[in-house]
Amino acid sequence: MTDRSTVNDRLTPDPVVIENHRVLGVVPGIPPGGERKELEREEAVMVWPHLLVRHAVASLVVVGLVVLLAVLFNAPLREIANPNLTPNPEKAPWYFAALQELLAHFHPQVAGVLVPTGIIVGLAALPYIDRNPHLLPRYRKVAVATFTIFLVVWIVLTLIGFMFRGPNWGWVWPWQEWYGEL
Repeated sequence: MTDRSTVNDRLTPDPVVIENHRVLGVVPGIPPGGERKELEREEAVMVWPHLLVRHAVASLVVVGLVVLLAVLFNAPLREIANPNLTPNPEKAPWYFAALQELLAHFHPQVAGVLVPTGIIVGLAALPYIDRNPHLLPRYRKVAVATFTIFLVVWIVLTLIGFMFRGPNWGWVWPWQEWYGEL
């Protein structure tokens, strides 16, 4: 049987004092006292101008591409919204299209409450179900397979609800023009 004082001594080490600062622990490999490693000139990359110029160029390229696409292609807009006339079909925004597609097939209690709650609880419980200590995805087969299946099903439901639903929530191919008919 071990003495209680030796167990407590091992669990709570004596604090280290460095230059009038009391620290609870020292990380090995890091010089104490705030000393810095001197970087070689070829190791250092300054934020300005290197990083910020690259970000500015990338954002200008993206803005230019969006402007070019806006000039070349007409946006598929319909007439001005009329509060007295609801369009057929009334579609949710794209991020709720999968949920709306589920509502078309299941009872609202199931599709609107149970399925989203099950998804949230299932994704929150996933780290407790897959207790593999490895961090690399190739060793986390359960977590990767579960999340991949969830993501593929949600993307398919979003695409179906957003692109393939027409008047009276019927199936319409995306290349057919239906949005002019009410």
